[in-house]
Amino acid sequence: MSDVDRLHEVVDTLPPQQVYTLLTLLDPAQPISNAEFARCLAEAPEEDVDEETTARLLAAQAEEGETISHGELLRRLGL
Repeated sequence: MSDVDRLHEVVDTLPPQQVYTLLTLLDPAQPISNAEFARCLAEAPEEDVDEETTARLLAAQAEEGETISHGELLRRLGL
């Protein structure tokens, strides 16, 4: 799966408010510095996600080359 396909998949699961926030950050008509972008992301409220979504996100990270142990996966899932 390409990065663009993964991005589409992630965006499709976002609630409307987060889609708006993401559009605000990515809108080329409103240039933003890397530092400002990082600050906005850091200040964004955390989203409550279910275990299935968490597992899918962790699997996607692993596809990028990150290797985690079964124990680490359980820890990240809070199990």
